[in-house]
Amino acid sequence: MPSKSNDIIFPKGFLWGTATAAHQIEGGNTNNNWWLFEKTGKIKNNDSALVACDHWNRYKQDFDLLKKLNCNAYRMSIEWSRVFPQPVTLDKKALDYYVKMIDELLKRKVTPFVTLLHFTLPIWWFNEGGLLNRDKEHLEHFAQFCRIIAQTFRGKVKYYNTINEPSIVMLGYITDIFAPGEKNIPKAIKALGTVMLMHAIAYHAIKSVDSDAKVGIVHNVQIVKPYNPASAADRILAKIADYMFNGAVIRALQKGKLPLQILSHHEELMNTNDFIGVNFYNFTRVSLKLKDLATSATDNPLCGKDKLCAGLGWEPYPEGFYLAIKRMHQAFPNLPIYITENGIGTDDDAWRQNVLVDHLKMMHKAIQEGINIKGYFHWSLIDNFEWAQGYMSRFGLVAVDFKTQKRTIKGSGKLYAAIAKANAIPASILNKFPQEIYKPNI
Repeated sequence: MPSKSNDIIFPKGFLWGTATAAHQIEGGNTNNNWWLFEKTGKIKNNDSALVACDHWNRYKQDFDLLKKLNCNAYRMSIEWSRVFPQPVTLDKKALDYYVKMIDELLKRKVTPFVTLLHFTLPIWWFNEGGLLNRDKEHLEHFAQFCRIIAQTFRGKVKYYNTINEPSIVMLGYITDIFAPGEKNIPKAIKALGTVMLMHAIAYHAIKSVDSDAKVGIVHNVQIVKPYNPASAADRILAKIADYMFNGAVIRALQKGKLPLQILSHHEELMNTNDFIGVNFYNFTRVSLKLKDLATSATDNPLCGKDKLCAGLGWEPYPEGFYLAIKRMHQAFPNLPIYITENGIGTDDDAWRQNVLVDHLKMMHKAIQEGINIKGYFHWSLIDNFEWAQGYMSRFGLVAVDFKTQKRTIKGSGKLYAAIAKANAIPASILNKFPQEIYKPNI
């Protein structure tokens, strides 16, 4: 049946997926630095990921949900601390279990995208200095992990994400609500530089054992604005924040220079992406007068406490999604882009549906302008442990009752399933939503 002219149609072969991270859904990950952080009292309601979504035991059920959502792709992470619970000690049983997961995805004709580092670090590696230790022997542990995964998954997994959101990893040394919870700017800058080196390590390690693999970093694009555009101090702070959260990552990938590195450069960082993973959620307004220097909402009560952006309080910015895509395309014009995360934490699923359609419209606009976007992964498949927010911020297309572990597909999940099946936003769906996208007053 031919599509109607007012349908929004996506390219043939487009990937529709969802994304998750091991620590947030698996349960039982008690050997990483986030488990240590969960014992510090910094998690809302004293929640922990000890059980999380019990995905480790329910992965087949969750992968069946992918089919119900008409997903042809799925982004997941491998928990480093499971595979190597101690230095050089490979847990073959855990590795084989991940192979079973991959096989179940392939059985369902779902293309796996595997993330190698999604925030969590093995306790033993963290205790050796973690991201503040750049000794060759220390970093070689990560290279060994990457090689083992690529060797094991060769022929099964084609796409790898090296590091998830390097600039967000840095938050562990800027704020006390992200592991390890220190506030030390020099350490933050060093940690960011280390994860950029680890991206290069992962890229070369994977390619050394599987030259056909496609490998790319995942960058969370922050749209940074001055809280008061008339304030020179706010404007300067916005430029500094934009460099740290965006510019430093782009510069490292383009020129091989770590943050603040001027004379020398790291040749091994150059040309280390076969594609770029783009995550996008929100804007950030910065000012020296704000608590924690930043806010991710306007003064609109829409996303105030307990309103439509429950938990994290991130106000959506669909146009910012388009701008983020354009920025990454301009930085890496010859590389395809995958949207590796996009979504909203809210208790109002009708609002999630509205935000989803708005963002897909903006993504389609970028595609129409010639940007090579090859897939979209919604965050997330299921409600999960949202780091320091605990279970307060619900991002899933599928609801989880954490007392019973019952899964229920939300209206947004049914909407996403219809879009993925059609590889389009049909007019019949578009007509149910406002024609104008949501625009925050920034």
